Amino acid sequence: MKFASYIKNGNHSYGVVKDDGVIDLGGLLGGQFADLKSLLAGGMEEAAAFAQDSPVDTKLEDVQLLPVIPNPGVVWAAGMNTHSHYVEAKDAMGLKEIPKVPMFFLRATNTLVASGEALEKPLKEPAFDYEGEIALIIGRRCRNVSVEDALDHVAGYAPFNDGSARFYQLSSNQVTTGKNAYRSGGFGPWMATADSLDIDEMELTTRVNGEERQKMKVDDLIFSFAQLVSHISEINWLEPGDVIVTGSAEGAGALRDPRVFLVAGDTVEVEVSGIGTLVNGVVEQVTE
Repeated sequence: MKFASYIKNGNHSYGVVKDDGVIDLGGLLGGQFADLKSLLAGGMEEAAAFAQDSPVDTKLEDVQLLPVIPNPGVVWAAGMNTHSHYVEAKDAMGLKEIPKVPMFFLRATNTLVASGEALEKPLKEPAFDYEGEIALIIGRRCRNVSVEDALDHVAGYAPFNDGSARFYQLSSNQVTTGKNAYRSGGFGPWMATADSLDIDEMELTTRVNGEERQKMKVDDLIFSFAQLVSHISEINWLEPGDVIVTGSAEGAGALRDPRVFLVAGDTVEVEVSGIGTLVNGVVEQVTE
């Protein structure tokens, strides 16, 4: 099943995405679940049963998509987590060895935009970049979960674009600023539930203006989905609706030859097989 968050008739809602539209779940069980995050925490069985017997009631074009989880508690993002990206970056960045443990930074909620919305290039950023990734969404609370049990706590997966302000990222020994530009992270169009996917067969493709820039299968990851979940759970609780962005492959603009960065008018697509395609335009910073 696929679940999306959106605005319908001026109200925030969520529902199950089908080929011919959406089954709105905003009123499920009398509105007991206010949003998709709360549904993940306690209503997925009810949602699945309802959707199985219910017809599509809304056309997809009649809703405005929101980020898959508009209000995640935490967005964890794994840095330098693919073999291909490590190889292309090690000389340029002076890297010595493949990381022994996952490296993470956090993304603020106001950096997220939905599929169909534009990424916003900061006014003074000369090197605005894309990084297509696969995001996983936590469905069950966990702490100190083993690698073997970690994926039992994942509700689903979605495309993500970890838009990066490289000037700000590289001007500091911390990446946080460059990874938290306002409205720089695409997240959508929806999530596919874990039980509907064969994660070993997942393939990610990033395109800019129709040109393929990145191609990745999950065996490119240095630390697997399960290892990332387990590692974070060692230091903090993972809650339903939390998001883990899992790593980007070779081919981002900063390490291409010649380098190429995003400018206003560009379109970035991040497609994950079995899920769908995240589409974001690019605009200059809105200064009002």
